[in-house]
Amino acid sequence: MAVKAVIQNTDGKFLIVREGDRWQAVGGRLEQGEKLEQGLRREVEEETGIVDLDIGKVIHVDEWLAKPEGELKHIVALFFSCRTTSTEVVLSNEHQEYAWVNTNELKNYEDMIEKEIEEAIIIAECNDQKDKL
Repeated sequence: MAVKAVIQNTDGKFLIVREGDRWQAVGGRLEQGEKLEQGLRREVEEETGIVDLDIGKVIHVDEWLAKPEGELKHIVALFFSCRTTSTEVVLSNEHQEYAWVNTNELKNYEDMIEKEIEEAIIIAECNDQKDKL
């Protein structure tokens, strides 16, 4: 089980991080016995240094096959809508770069962005616009 944060800042932009040649959401696999929110907060702090995190509801669920540590695993990920007032991002050594983007900017990343975070950002922005009505 993995947890992913779809983090929106006060400017309405969403955080994506680059690992190798792929842009993705912040997050990762839960540790043994870890609760969802606890694991999400841990992953966000480890990968970005962000501790000011308001965790909302699950907005997207996805699955894929991956080979972490060389062993094929079936990963199921929950994507949570999150907000932060933080402007500073301190990347872990897992990631090389970060960007704050809106849905119009996603096309600039073409095949370099994982479809799961692209879909989750679009859903989050639609939910945000619906909440403003």
